[in-house]
Amino acid sequence: MRYSIFLVFIVLLSSCSKWQDKPATNDPRLTNPYCNDPQAVNYNWGFPGKPDNTTCYYPTDLFKGGYSFTDSVYLPDDSLALVNAYSLYVTPLNHTAMSVSGFCGGNVILKFTAGKYGTATVDTNATVQAGQYLCRELDTVSGTFTTTNNGLYVSFKVVSDTGFTSHRGTAKKL
Repeated sequence: MRYSIFLVFIVLLSSCSKWQDKPATNDPRLTNPYCNDPQAVNYNWGFPGKPDNTTCYYPTDLFKGGYSFTDSVYLPDDSLALVNAYSLYVTPLNHTAMSVSGFCGGNVILKFTAGKYGTATVDTNATVQAGQYLCRELDTVSGTFTTTNNGLYVSFKVVSDTGFTSHRGTAKKL
């Protein structure tokens, strides 16, 4: 009995042949170019069509450029301490890494990692503490930039030897 089941199994297995895909054909109706890079913000927008990665834009493209930033500094009890205004400049380093200059009189450059959904986070591996140095080595900053319709929303926390402050504000495109 076992021998006959084994024989039937061998016959069925040997009668099967591997599936062969037919060669692809070009469809003349699919002319819409779309981005086919999964790292891009607009990945597969406009699909189906023809892949064309020259139409791609990447997370750092959402942020690049100059901004006029109004920074509101809050104390730990959430009372407003002061308001500063200065210019920020975002420079893409690759598709996800970017640098931001303009803090602390213009001589501080912060590194950020941009995500494809409109948020960039301060890189926290720049120092041994949780954040990057801000104006001096006793100050570390952590936080995010978030894209808005006309610029960025900035939300930072700065920890220093004297406590911490929160920085929140809007940055409008120059």
